[in-house]
Amino acid sequence: MIEGIEIKIRKLYIKNFSSNYYVMVIETNMILIFPPVVKPCEPPGGLALLSGALKKHNIEHHVYDANIEGLLFLIHSDIKPESSWTKRALSHRQENIEALKNYSLYKNLDRYKQKLFDINKLLNSALLSKRFKLTLADFKDEKLSPVKSKDLLLASENFKENPFYDYFEACLKQRIQASESEYVGISLCYLSQALTAFALAGWVKHNFKNKKLIFGGGLISTWMSMPDFNNPFLGLVDIFVKGEGERAILSASKVKENYLSRYTPNFDFVPWDSYIAPGRIIPFSTSRGCYWRKCKFCPEKAEKTQYTPVKISEVLNDLRSLSGKYKQDYVHFIDNAIAPALMNALAKNKSQNKRPFSWYGFARIRKELQNLDYLKALRRSGCIMLNLGLESGDQAVLDKMEKGIDLDVASNVLKACKKAGIKTYVYLLFGTPQETEASAEKTLAYVLRHAPFIDFMNLAIFNLPKFSEEASYLRVTQFYEGDLSLYYNFRHPHGWDRKNVREFLFKKFKKNRLLAPIVLKNPPFFTSNHAMFF
Repeated sequence: MIEGIEIKIRKLYIKNFSSNYYVMVIETNMILIFPPVVKPCEPPGGLALLSGALKKHNIEHHVYDANIEGLLFLIHSDIKPESSWTKRALSHRQENIEALKNYSLYKNLDRYKQKLFDINKLLNSALLSKRFKLTLADFKDEKLSPVKSKDLLLASENFKENPFYDYFEACLKQRIQASESEYVGISLCYLSQALTAFALAGWVKHNFKNKKLIFGGGLISTWMSMPDFNNPFLGLVDIFVKGEGERAILSASKVKENYLSRYTPNFDFVPWDSYIAPGRIIPFSTSRGCYWRKCKFCPEKAEKTQYTPVKISEVLNDLRSLSGKYKQDYVHFIDNAIAPALMNALAKNKSQNKRPFSWYGFARIRKELQNLDYLKALRRSGCIMLNLGLESGDQAVLDKMEKGIDLDVASNVLKACKKAGIKTYVYLLFGTPQETEASAEKTLAYVLRHAPFIDFMNLAIFNLPKFSEEASYLRVTQFYEGDLSLYYNFRHPHGWDRKNVREFLFKKFKKNRLLAPIVLKNPPFFTSNHAMFF
């Protein structure tokens, strides 16, 4: 909601204490939907947390992971075998899906890729128009842009054109009709969901005129944090929620408890056997924001997101509770970076020696991770992979970016992780304003020296956050045209522009005989979400 506009819901008014936006208290049941397209390997963690809050306060609700349902609906649709590839994919459709849920497939990267590409081929073959490009991780429309509010409104008006329209009609319609809910909540976290989320919104408004639409999720919060955000969706969406939905909804309700109370995620809605992964994965958040929050061009700083951790004792209690109830095989810590205190607690937690699950997530490169005994304790606790944001192999670049990373420490961490049996997924960022071509060459040399200790790599080209402080001193142009675009293109101060960076990565990084195998090992579409299985 826009500041100053009050929404009256059953005689109660609420103001979200973390912002100047008004939200509502819901005293009736509601439907929550997670739209396509997101990697379909685990359920939506944000909606599980919101479901836990609603359940605790006896608010009736229903959660639908339309992402996994919608993708499988298309994969299993009536597809014409227009090519030999499509014919082969169709003949092995169910077999390939089941194979991707079996650990044995991940011992053979080539077979894994073949089955994954066959499944992805069926998604594209299910589309009736070539204007759409659909994968297991992304959705694009040649006519409409997810960062133009006018296009999103067009997507809502022309909802029948969306590839998931038949899924709405076949699967969601009956559920919404059968519910007495006054509210339909849509969780929008990624740009890959935006066009389908608004098509879904238009479909809901067309078919259920008495329903009120609520939009929340990470992308909505980011848009609402933009200084020039002037809600263009007031005629379509009734309520916008910024930040954590469970706290916004319950903060000023009649329930008397601490506003910062922790809610245990509720995964009762999850169709566990549907996800494309060899085991149950629970996405689990232990904090909001980033505990470091010093890096240049950090979107957390631009959005002014405060770091709010959950008490370690509550995290451990939640993990034990979830493990007893859902028997998950893996926990995916979805924090910006796992807090050192939590990692210490996991390493010391003796009960985890007979670990009920394995875990992975992002971790900052720090001195404690050089300690082999410490890493072995983490491995015994279930840690199978750490996502490490190295970014650059030039110390001067890291210092200018205020990353707080020492390359000698990083070297020791990579070597110690290898000895401890913990996989490393290393992220490198090229084309930052601090980097030159000479700096990129230093990164190449550093990575070559450490290639034996790196299991997976992510090579990214830098995007300048549109509302970061640093954008004020660079010559900028539009990256994506649109009033909801989050990034600028910029004139690089050292002439190290995107074209040159792209050519450098293609010719020197990806074709290097030592690095090419690491780059090619990265799982298509699922990337780090499947890397831990190899």
